[in-house]
Amino acid sequence: MNQPDETLFFEDPTVNRSPPGDYGILYLLRRDITRCMDNSILWPAAMAIMAGIDLLAKFETGDDRPGSVSERFKAFIKQYFAISTSDAETIYQLRNSLLHSFGLYDQKTGRRFQVDASGGSLLITSGAKGNACISLLELHAHFERAVQAYRLNLKTNSTLQAHFAIMFPKYGAIPIRP
Repeated sequence: MNQPDETLFFEDPTVNRSPPGDYGILYLLRRDITRCMDNSILWPAAMAIMAGIDLLAKFETGDDRPGSVSERFKAFIKQYFAISTSDAETIYQLRNSLLHSFGLYDQKTGRRFQVDASGGSLLITSGAKGNACISLLELHAHFERAVQAYRLNLKTNSTLQAHFAIMFPKYGAIPIRP
């Protein structure tokens, strides 16, 4: 599994395969996100979406340095979610709250988050501390559109292709055995 395999990486998450075999990491994340969303298991879905954004940001930049997570995550969602710098910062703070504290509180800013399982706006901020409510349905929809937009860009952009080739051996796929 040394050669980049875009087909494996971007495999349709509604396709259900059984081991043994090689599985794209993005496929596994999207498959599990879809299953969680379909069954209203929203907390793990939100965490997996954030992990998926992290993964795509690594591939887009060709960079997996630990100190550059914030920059690449926010740049990716600004571009592919088409949101403001401020909203990208808010979603990054939610990411940190979910993945590092397993909660909905950002210690650095004192901001509290709320997640919403209904449709509507991706992000609504209110209150003196800028507390935020994020629609998980919209977050999921934005993520899926970002996957497709990145994949389209990858087909024609040689820089993105080079970055993909760098990251794939590390984060592209894993073998799963029974």
